[in-house]
Amino acid sequence: MNQNSADVSFPGYSTGLADKDKTWFDENRKTYAAEVVAPTKLFVTALGERLAGSFAPNIVALPKTNGSIGPINNDLRFSPDKTPYKDHLLLRFWEGDDKKTSPTLMVRISKNTIGFASGSAIVDVERWRALIDQSSGEELADQLAVLGDGRDLDIDGQGYKKVPKPYAQDHPRAELLKHKSFQARWLQPTPSAVHAPSFVDWVADELAAAAEVHHWLVSHLGS
Repeated sequence: MNQNSADVSFPGYSTGLADKDKTWFDENRKTYAAEVVAPTKLFVTALGERLAGSFAPNIVALPKTNGSIGPINNDLRFSPDKTPYKDHLLLRFWEGDDKKTSPTLMVRISKNTIGFASGSAIVDVERWRALIDQSSGEELADQLAVLGDGRDLDIDGQGYKKVPKPYAQDHPRAELLKHKSFQARWLQPTPSAVHAPSFVDWVADELAAAAEVHHWLVSHLGS
């Protein structure tokens, strides 16, 4: 279903859920479904269409939990504070056959900040290192420099403390050679228009800043 900007506004980001327990959630499940889940599904569809029309023609946007919408439940095995529910919404859009390994664009929506990311799994580490060593790696580094201009860009995914052999420790892209996965991520303050229809376009425009990084990942690491 096509959604125009005027048709879609984003729901509340339900920061209070982090303070609630399962009893409360069960009692309010219908409200959560109507006021958060349903509008989020529309938002995912609308944002997916913006991304496809802008720079990611084969992007996958699945408007369902465990599709493009991360589950609201925390995995208590890995949650340090043991709160059962997240205080944010995590949305994921990927371009490729396999959600787990394909180049991915992510949006993390919380009360005070909106997080953005462009990243990918690195299935073949040796191939990644060869790409980074060659001119293609210089191209990625240049694109990251552009993306980081005016943003506090964090490059996540390093799995090694030292540059792996046979590459020199003073390699011009030494930090990228240390990666086992890759994600370029940054934060923006949550805008006042978070509940307005224009929020869809604002998020799409911010992700478009990573278009060249995403294209590099699709071209070199995509399935």
